[in-house]
Amino acid sequence: MKKYFTIMILSMVVFIISGCSEDRSFTIDEVQIDAQIQDDGTITVQELYTYTFEGAYEGTTRSIHSDAKDFQAFLTSSDDPTISTEGLEKLTTEEEDDVWKIYTESNNETKRVLYSYEVHGSITKYEDVADLTYAFFNSDNETDLDNVTISIHTPHQTDENIHFFLHDDESGQLSIIDSSIQYTNSTLLAGKDSEMRLLFPSEQLSGMEIDEHKEMELAILQTEEELENRIQQLETATSGITSIIWGGIVVVLLAGIYLFYVHPNRYRGDKGSDFLIRVFEETDPLMNSFLKKGSLMPESFIAALFSLKQRGIVTMSQVPSERTEGEYTYRFSWTKSQAHINEADQFFKKWLFTESDEKGVYFLLESIQEDQHLSDEEKEKQAETFHNKFQQWEEIVMEQDRFQDLRRPFSGYTLLSIISTIAVSALCYYLLTIQPISQTEQWILTVILGVLAILSIWFRRQKWILGLLYFYLLVFPTLFFTVNAGTILSLVFYGITGLVVLITPASYWIKDIRKRKYAVRHAYHLFATNQYPVSSEPDRMEQRLEYAIVIGAEDKFAKVCKELNLTQDLKSAFPLIYYPDATASTFNTSNMMINPAVYGSNSSSNTTSSTGGGGAGAF
Repeated sequence: MKKYFTIMILSMVVFIISGCSEDRSFTIDEVQIDAQIQDDGTITVQELYTYTFEGAYEGTTRSIHSDAKDFQAFLTSSDDPTISTEGLEKLTTEEEDDVWKIYTESNNETKRVLYSYEVHGSITKYEDVADLTYAFFNSDNETDLDNVTISIHTPHQTDENIHFFLHDDESGQLSIIDSSIQYTNSTLLAGKDSEMRLLFPSEQLSGMEIDEHKEMELAILQTEEELENRIQQLETATSGITSIIWGGIVVVLLAGIYLFYVHPNRYRGDKGSDFLIRVFEETDPLMNSFLKKGSLMPESFIAALFSLKQRGIVTMSQVPSERTEGEYTYRFSWTKSQAHINEADQFFKKWLFTESDEKGVYFLLESIQEDQHLSDEEKEKQAETFHNKFQQWEEIVMEQDRFQDLRRPFSGYTLLSIISTIAVSALCYYLLTIQPISQTEQWILTVILGVLAILSIWFRRQKWILGLLYFYLLVFPTLFFTVNAGTILSLVFYGITGLVVLITPASYWIKDIRKRKYAVRHAYHLFATNQYPVSSEPDRMEQRLEYAIVIGAEDKFAKVCKELNLTQDLKSAFPLIYYPDATASTFNTSNMMINPAVYGSNSSSNTTSSTGGGGAGAF
């Protein structure tokens, strides 16, 4: 009975939730635009939209990415976009970042809304022709537009010496009807560009000054003709290199596999677990921290503390917290040992060991742990101070002999980098010459490609520059190229080549360091899988817990240490393993004020260039 009752209750809940959920949609059934070019170069535009709403809406939207002024909206029952707005119901509008919100409440109805505005600065006047390149809708449009008609009228309605072109729009049609240029499309899909270019005699713009004193009609017509020829010949031009691209992909994959197996960075020595553990535990904690990440990180200061402890320079003990009553922290006390102190140790002492008492100078771990009583600004300031000191200390450490000349350049990578850069750049340049893009776009994209290619060859071992080249190769073709089989295959080639180039190490570690790095990886795996050996000697277990902390595996090994059940008299001698869970939490660097970025605030701003295009919608 309870089962059926539960099912009934759940069914009622689902019914109520579904009844309360807002299910609404809208369509734009027809778009009629009438654009009249004035003799001063201004374009007066009236747009008539037919909306069908299912559900409740507050209004509509229209985005225009050009210098649009005097935007107004009206309700109308007419189907004529050229009607006078006098006497029509004017709607409230609100503009922000080239997007107008038009407030008109709608609920399960069909209505017509008329937009009226002016476009400035979109026409370039030469000595012989006026050039209008404009898109009423572009990829920003998020709504399908049905039954689109756009009529553009020149100042003097005549079809003499008028040329028109349609770019990036396979579904639309452009023609001259009644001395006006008319664009029609049964469905302009969301996200599609529909750019039109119109040339007409410049003398029609009698009220506009000449922008550039040169004749451009012939040059523009040649550009458009070349563009049309590229469109028609694109498939043939790309199909001719398909086999070459496939061959390049195979060669790159084989080269990547070959370099993986022959790369000197691979460890080929003794891989026995006992041997690797011995190597790991014989390595200084600070060196193990360096080998784990390939560089010193802010949290490496903990490894430096353990290094000083193992060398007898500092002692460690668990002491009552000076910040929170009833809690404990760890004290590192500098001894009067005669052990060798290097420059990095001396800087470390001046940096962290700033407190003193009758027992000598010391450092409390809680002094850099996050204090909830501080503001974010104060935390950021402390973290920034720590970070600055760390960078100074890091420079001193890295100047030590043991950190010098640990890597050697890999000649195979140099060859791979140069050949691959030449191959991908040559292919991309060829595609640039056959793609239906403007001469300006082709010139700019080629210059950028050339600069990146030269930098990539000159700095052939700098992966951030190579990464920038491949990022560029993958991004701009998707924005400017016509998508076909050749374009897609070339992107695959760039992606595979870039992946091989970027994951192949540009250098290799010297033999001793390769062994120690492999030992660190092996130890981390053993810690993570609870397979690291357990010792009956407390001092050795504490040292192993220290190493686990150094390479970031303390959580797993702390559970093993917890099972030792040390007696009370060993508490002071081995504070780390007496409370292993507390140790793992205390030494977790995510709770320490060592990274100023955690508390800093970031701000960004976006700007939109004034070009034609935009979209329509509702809210």
